[in-house]
Amino acid sequence: MAAPATVVLTVPEIRDFDRINAEVAQRLNDGVAHIILAGVDRQRLLCLRLQGPWTAIIEVQGNAGPELAAEMNAPGLTVLAHGNAADGVGRGLIAGRIILTGSVGDGVGYCQRGGTILIRGDAGHRAGLMQSGGNLLVLGSVGRLAGERQSGGVFVYQSGHASAHEGHGRRGGRLISFPVASSIGEDDRIALDQLAKDCGEHLPAGVLFRD
Repeated sequence: MAAPATVVLTVPEIRDFDRINAEVAQRLNDGVAHIILAGVDRQRLLCLRLQGPWTAIIEVQGNAGPELAAEMNAPGLTVLAHGNAADGVGRGLIAGRIILTGSVGDGVGYCQRGGTILIRGDAGHRAGLMQSGGNLLVLGSVGRLAGERQSGGVFVYQSGHASAHEGHGRRGGRLISFPVASSIGEDDRIALDQLAKDCGEHLPAGVLFRD
């Protein structure tokens, strides 16, 4: 019997994050391509350490708690969160995509190693702290110390929406403010083109570049 195309899991009925994540992993293993986590209200550690070869979307309906999709390692998986989220979104992300339509607390992308994180709203302090790989894009404002101690990866933020201390203690990686002119260096253009491709329809057209 074929797996259903979409499964809805009502988070408040399951309650415990270990059980929620086990349910999600089981449905992914069954071949479900679209999982909706309904009724989310600040539950922590949703989608923690998901690891597998799946190609699927996990849709989070509501405001997520701390460390959404932390340490996820699933290249074909997209966590699409409709709402805001607390601190630590994408902590230690290895592979996969996290798309957040709202704003996020502190430490988004903390120790990110790979994958892509797109925040369409604002981000709190220390976004991209100790990022060593992957892509992090914040379309809204970012708080103090964005890109602090970055050693790799690409962190893109809006020009004029960061403090004077972005990139404190950086040792590597790329820290790019957008929109950028057509005269941007080739390495930065390649990075931004790849980021736009990764974010696909979730990124407003033309937002990264200006004439």
